[in-house]
Amino acid sequence: MRRAGAKSSASAETAEVVLLERLAFERLLADLTERIADIASNDFLARTEGALRRLVAFLGCDRCTFSEFVGGDYLNVLCSVGPDDFEALPRGRFRFPLPWFLDELRGGRIVAMSNLPDDLPPDAVEEALHCRRTGLRSHLSIPLRIGGRVTSVLSVAAVRQARTWTPEVVSRLKIVGEVLATALALARSEEEARQLRRRVWHADRVQRVSALTAAIAHELNQPLAAILSNAQAGLKYLERDGATPGAIKDILEAVVRDDKRAAETIRTMRALIRQDETQRERVDLASALGEAKSLVESEFAGHGVRIDTRLDKGCWVVADKVQIEQVGLNLLFNAAAAVQDGLPAQRLIRMQVSKSGESRVTVSVRDAGKGIAPKDLESIFEPFWSTRQEGLGLGLAICRSIVEAHGGRIWAESNAEGGATFNVELPAAAGKPEAPDSPREADVPAGTSACEGLGGEALVCVIDDDAAVRGSLLRLLDGAGWAGAAYASADEFLGNPPGGDVACILLDIQMPGVSGLQLQQRLLERGCSPSIIFLTGHGNVSAGVDAMKLGAADFLEKPVDGEVLLAAVRRAVERHAGERRHALMQEALKERAARLSPREREILAHVVRGRLNKQIAGDLLIAEQTVKQHRGRVMDKMGVRSVAELVLACEAAGLLSDPPSSSGSSEGNIDSPKRAATPL
Repeated sequence: MRRAGAKSSASAETAEVVLLERLAFERLLADLTERIADIASNDFLARTEGALRRLVAFLGCDRCTFSEFVGGDYLNVLCSVGPDDFEALPRGRFRFPLPWFLDELRGGRIVAMSNLPDDLPPDAVEEALHCRRTGLRSHLSIPLRIGGRVTSVLSVAAVRQARTWTPEVVSRLKIVGEVLATALALARSEEEARQLRRRVWHADRVQRVSALTAAIAHELNQPLAAILSNAQAGLKYLERDGATPGAIKDILEAVVRDDKRAAETIRTMRALIRQDETQRERVDLASALGEAKSLVESEFAGHGVRIDTRLDKGCWVVADKVQIEQVGLNLLFNAAAAVQDGLPAQRLIRMQVSKSGESRVTVSVRDAGKGIAPKDLESIFEPFWSTRQEGLGLGLAICRSIVEAHGGRIWAESNAEGGATFNVELPAAAGKPEAPDSPREADVPAGTSACEGLGGEALVCVIDDDAAVRGSLLRLLDGAGWAGAAYASADEFLGNPPGGDVACILLDIQMPGVSGLQLQQRLLERGCSPSIIFLTGHGNVSAGVDAMKLGAADFLEKPVDGEVLLAAVRRAVERHAGERRHALMQEALKERAARLSPREREILAHVVRGRLNKQIAGDLLIAEQTVKQHRGRVMDKMGVRSVAELVLACEAAGLLSDPPSSSGSSEGNIDSPKRAATPL
């Protein structure tokens, strides 16, 4: 009876454990499903990594990996996590030659091995060698299908302790994997849809810009004509006696003002045509739509269409400025088409930007055209719906997709007196906009060289294939007190480098021969470290990203405001001076570290890890007093007074960057290595 009772009690305990495990897994699955269900393509990896960490903790395994099959050809690791003391697989293509393993997954067969490499079949030769090399003891990979095709794989690995993969465990993990695979497919679909929308929006912008060719020419010719007239007037003033500095100053200020006006037109057009996706930022809606209005105003005037605006200040939103301007252009073009056949008095468009309470901002574009039938007020926002023979019917559909992507709404109303009003409502940006920083160059007192206090006179080189640009930049630098040198090409600079310390280079990107980016790469390969500011009239986002990744100090588009450029030059020179000081300090610390004896380096390695003298003596089997003596000599030779200063000195000298040698020699660093990653 006692034995029977004990067995019954043990069975009950086992059943309770199994039930608790099931409940724990159900809670885990519910939590993961909730985290993954409402997922966007841009945060899929972060959410997936969090889910895998929960799995590692739940299973007590060494690593959990989620990969996708690319074209049914190879595995691409998306996420891989493990405990803090176990390194995960790097993201990217899985490059280990494991043909049997990959063939099994392609065929949709689960790979479950509890005792590796003994559980492997004879033909899995590479896999057996891989397990012996990495110490892999147990492994489970579950291929996941979407639409009948293996699209991804969920893998679990055990190295420190073998694991048994029961059917129940495999079934549970397959459920988790299917949730992740479905989320991946949705994220990929959303990304494809987003790319398609972006291409459609870009095509629409290009179409609008092409229709504004005459208006663009007018907007550029006007300030160019004013610049030419002012410059010629200045020459006339100088040719005659009695030209006052005040008159010359007025002329130069007018030239600067008209140049900025032309530059703003170019920037607006470049932004509309450019296909690169820009980031959302705080945008003054009145200012953005005012720029859109200025682009079409002269074109509309040629057809007798006037634009009356009421743009309230302080209407800030968080948006993609280019896309918001695209919405404004589309609505203005539609309104102009609606009124152009009316009487002259009716060819009026009213555009208004105003606040709708504290949390919303509203844009309205009102025309006096034929109006919209009540039954069509919703249909007009559908793709390919149009009442004009020359229209594709995509403009308003694009407007709605852009507005809704910004968390807003768009609708149309028929006016009682005729015509229609289109309304756009967007969420207002929280808080107040930050005041722009004033240029730092303005902080340099008049008559003072901007190089003072930065380690002597620094040389600024200008490399540009346009002689006019080179000359103007040299004059600007000279006026601010900088020493400058000019080169017509990167080849000329490389063939005849300047003497002295080149602190900054103003560099064009597109030049005959060696390009600006290629020059930057060559200077890095030679170990040269001048700060580089790219100035280009052909720049794009990808070129700017490449330049900044390689360490460029700034990336500015021509024409650039002189004060902005001078402020960038000063920041670049200061950065160069700081890098030089750091390099000199690093060399000095390396020289000090080189004077340490092998035993002193051993003591140093233990001290920076926070070990006490008694612990160090025990590790090295020497007397504690000996440790104290060596420790004192280390502090003296390194020129520090505390352990904190010693750690900083070692970091600055690069002594903490490489794994230590196992022999305890004087080479290497003082960090303890992490356990190496074991792929699969």
